[in-house]
Amino acid sequence: MKIQPAYVERVREADHVDDLLPLVQTAIELEHATIPPYLCAFFSLKPGTNDKIAKILRSVAIEEMLHLTIASNLLLALGGSPSIDAPEFVPDYPQGLPMGIGDGFQVRLRKCSVEQVRDVFMKIEEPDDPIDIPVIESLSEVDETPPEFDTIGAFYFFLARKLEELGDAVFRGDPSRQVVPTKWFTDPDEMFPITNVASAVKGIGVIVDQGEGTSTNPFDTDGQPAHYYRFEQIVTGRELIEKPGADPPYAYGGDPVVLKTDDVWNMDDDPKLDKYREGSLSRRIATQFSYAYTKLLKSLHRTFNDDASHLDHAMGLMYEMRLLAHQALQTPAELRDGDSDPSIATGLCFEYQTLND
Repeated sequence: MKIQPAYVERVREADHVDDLLPLVQTAIELEHATIPPYLCAFFSLKPGTNDKIAKILRSVAIEEMLHLTIASNLLLALGGSPSIDAPEFVPDYPQGLPMGIGDGFQVRLRKCSVEQVRDVFMKIEEPDDPIDIPVIESLSEVDETPPEFDTIGAFYFFLARKLEELGDAVFRGDPSRQVVPTKWFTDPDEMFPITNVASAVKGIGVIVDQGEGTSTNPFDTDGQPAHYYRFEQIVTGRELIEKPGADPPYAYGGDPVVLKTDDVWNMDDDPKLDKYREGSLSRRIATQFSYAYTKLLKSLHRTFNDDASHLDHAMGLMYEMRLLAHQALQTPAELRDGDSDPSIATGLCFEYQTLND
């Protein structure tokens, strides 16, 4: 996926660590912006069905939360404070992603379908040259000439290089505010405190390796397909497997990965609270879901600004969201304008709500 080259240039031209803080905040916003569409697809799968599809969607959503955490740890390490509990943090779907990604590309909130995976999710995670790409052994081999539109991977690459240029002295944040491995993220090679250049570059590498932008191989270092290829399994209908000795040495030739559409709730496209009739059950449950989502944002904000041990509580709120999602998806959408179609379910509204703390 391509981003506006101005963001890469701002990283390259930064003279002081303070110049990087708003760019890392934007990276946090980017990692978050992918989560609501992935959760819509995941939640729209009826419980106990489409297990392979559910596993793919859930795994990518969890890894995006990991990427958000890594980016937030980086901002903390540089002396900044992640801003998550704010209305402007939440995308107004359907809309483009932060950093002008995709040159007008719009992300929509829809139920799980092959089309949504192919046209939106794979577009979000698209490497510079999918599948038939050159193998890059290290970040230092990335082409330093900015094209008309740079990749997300290039943004992270130049961010890593700029941090190497500025040195360990710019890591002025309080190490006690770092979010460390929890029951959700237990791999010490994926989640760790960021306190210096080496740990920052390692964290950025985790994001890139798992599929955020340029990918040098369809499999990450854990042997799992990177996000783009993980999603492509849904589109091709087969698992990605390695084929040593073949050219290329992998293929979509494993077990079937078939989406059973009868086991997907027919969620209303691009839901908004004001689409649903005031006083209706549809409006009420959609509002409750938005409140639960806002509680998650507030909990994440607290994690990165006040209490680093609060992450497990924040992630636990995902269960509350899932329960409310299933209630919404079993409730016919009662539209404020026009006739309601009982076959269309109330949508999942990711809208910021004002809460009484």
